[in-house]
Formats: sequence, C-alpha cells, structure tokens
Amino acid sequence: MPLSRDSLRNDSFKQQMLDEAPGEMELMDADAFEASRQAILKAAEQTGELWVFGYGSLIWNPIIEIQETLPAKLEGYGRRFCVWAPIGRGSPDCPGLWLGLDKLDEGGKPCDGMALRIEAGRWDEETLILWRREMISGVYRAAWLPVEIGGTLKQCCVFISNPDHARYAHEIDWDAKVAAIAKAKGSLGSCREYLDTLAERLSAAGMRDAYIEKLVTDVEAVSG
Repeated sequence: MPLSRDSLRNDSFKQQMLDEAPGEMELMDADAFEASRQAILKAAEQTGELWVFGYGSLIWNPIIEIQETLPAKLEGYGRRFCVWAPIGRGSPDCPGLWLGLDKLDEGGKPCDGMALRIEAGRWDEETLILWRREMISGVYRAAWLPVEIGGTLKQCCVFISNPDHARYAHEIDWDAKVAAIAKAKGSLGSCREYLDTLAERLSAAGMRDAYIEKLVTDVEAVSG
C-alpha cells in the first residue's frame, strides 16, 4: 500500500498516484496548497491549539503523530461519498467514490468523529504530511470551523468537500453510488473495504450514521 508516513514525508505518494492512472489526477496548485496550510497554521496560532477533525480514515489511521484524541461533533456537515475516484480506490474504467463532508440543510444531525490534537512543536512537520495526504488534488478544502471536542466548543481544522472540483458530485443516483462502492478498487484497496471499515470503527466508538449504515446494507445486498 503506497499510503504511509514515509511515502508522505518524502512525497513519493503523489507520484505513485500519478503513475497509477496517468492523466486522471490533476495536482492542486502548489501555491494554493501551501497557502491553505499556512492559513490553518496562522489560525491555530491564534488559539494556541491545533485540532484536526477526523470523520473517515483519519479516525483509525491518522498517520500523523497525535498528542491527544477526543470524541467530537461537527454541526452542519455530514459524511457523503461524493467525490469520484479514478485512482486509489477505483480505476478509470470503474471509478470509485471518496468520502467527503458535505454541507447539510439546517437541522441535520451533527457529524460524529474524533478530534486529533497535534503537539505545538510538531505543527509544521505534521501538517505538511497531512496536506500531502488530504490536499493532493484539491478535492477537499481546509476549513477552520467550530467543533464540539470532548464537550467543549473549539476551533478545528476540517477537510470539507470542494464543490468546485471537477470530480465532486453532490447529486449521485443512490443505485449508482451503491454499485460504484460495491465494484470499484484500486491501489489503496476497494471502496467496499473502506466502507466496511468505516462502519466498524464508527460502531466501535459508539457513533451512529444512518447514511453509512444504509450504504453498508445496500452494498452487501448487491454484492451477494
């Protein structure tokens, strides 16, 4: 598996993704990449803490070094498989879907997750690794949002869906979404493996997500 701390530190993960399906992934502009990272670092300097909201694989495989982890809730956003993935967990012939955080209508249930605190002396090194993981192609945007962390509202770095990205797809027919997750796979594994792991980890942490639970049921039904 190419995704590792070493492959992010030496930036080889990016090239591995480019080589997997040439022409299928456009890299985020280098200046925009660094500007987004510096904006979060500057915001963290104002609060004296740097928390990152994990809602997907950051929950069980953060890769970055974490000083503290606490249960967290984010208002106004929900997990959605909303980004087409022709690499990683899909292929050009059978694209998969990556998980994102979409803005919800007012009154939607808060998104449960885990807040990860990075030690102050490691902010620069760890955020560079984190950005090389999450911001490689710009399908996400790094936002500084209020998150309930361990019962207290704190500002937190949150990677939300980027609706301006070419591979973003807010409205995907449910059956097409289920079929893509059931079939797609790439160098990082299959979409179904990711979905099942996510569901297991959420359940183990006492978190409920009706959207994810329904996907698991429907993907299992079509997979046999």
